[in-house]
Formats: sequence, C-alpha cells, structure tokens
Amino acid sequence: MTDEQLLRYSRHILLDALGIEGQERILATHALIVGAGGLGSPAALYLASAGIGKITLVDDDTVDFTNLQRQILHTQARVGMAKAESGRVALAAINPEIAIVPLQQRLSGAALDALVATADIVLDCTDNFATRHAINRACVHHRKPLVSGAAIRFDGQISVYDLSRDDSPCYHCLFPEGEDVEEVRCAVMGSSRH
Repeated sequence: MTDEQLLRYSRHILLDALGIEGQERILATHALIVGAGGLGSPAALYLASAGIGKITLVDDDTVDFTNLQRQILHTQARVGMAKAESGRVALAAINPEIAIVPLQQRLSGAALDALVATADIVLDCTDNFATRHAINRACVHHRKPLVSGAAIRFDGQISVYDLSRDDSPCYHCLFPEGEDVEEVRCAVMGSSRH
C-alpha cells in the first residue's frame, strides 16, 4: 500500500478485524453492481469510499429529474446522462484511485454470465424479478456471493447468499421463479429505489 492509501484507509486499518491485510483484500476486490438507482447509489458510494479496487456499475437507464431525491449518485447537472456514467463521475470524485467501469446496458445472457464470472461479489440493485433471477442463476453457476436488496414504498429487505457453499440457499429458494408474483416497480409505486 502507498503512503496515501495508508492514510486514506487508516480508520479501517486500525480495526483489529481488518488491519492492513484486510484493506489490501478490499483493494484487490472487484464488485459488480447491477442497478445505479436508489439502492445501487449508496452501495456504490460506500464501496468506492471503502476502497474496493474495481467497481463495474451497470444500468441501462438515464438520470431523470424525478430520480434526484433518492438516487444520490446523480445530480441535477447530470439529468439526461446515462446512470452508469453519472455514477462513474460521482465515484471517481470520491475515490479517484479505484477502477470504475460504467456499462450502459441491460445485462442478460452471455454478457451477464461473463461479468459475474469476473467479479468477486455481485450486488443486485435491480427492480424486476426476471433480472434478479438471471443474476442469481449466474451467481449460482459461478459460485459468487450475491447481495440482493429491494425496497418499495416504506418496506425494504436485504439478503446475502454465500454461493461458494454447496448447502447455501439462493435467491430462487426464497422467491421461486415462475410463481404468480405481482411485479411492483417503484417507478409507478413510489420508492426510494429504482
């Protein structure tokens, strides 16, 4: 670690459970964040601040004026910009030494599979079941840890799936695919997410 990194991450390093070795592991980590909205925004900001070495931020949407009260990665000056690129700007301002890869696309199929394979951890910050299940399948296939968050109106949940273990449940175990589930999107219901 450089002197600047030792200073920047000194509060982490002082923690007995983390120390220099733990911070070096954080610096070597690649996080894939799918969704740069209300959940992806704070997650990305905190991971960048903590020194995650590489963040791939994926979102196919653009910043809308109505996003600004809850999507803290974005600013009024970036309305109309791709959320992934707006997120890159915000994260680089907080921590210019980390690698940030913005992807303006809807992930699916081989592209999703390839990105999950390269990540150390995957954060599902999306707002639809089809994408959630696709992300889960890729994480199960590659045995990658998955952090899945959801929020609608005043309700929220977060789950962590340690898919490196053979006996670990996955997102599908909690929310089986193909069940009769009413798709509730925060764009129409009001939320702190999307």
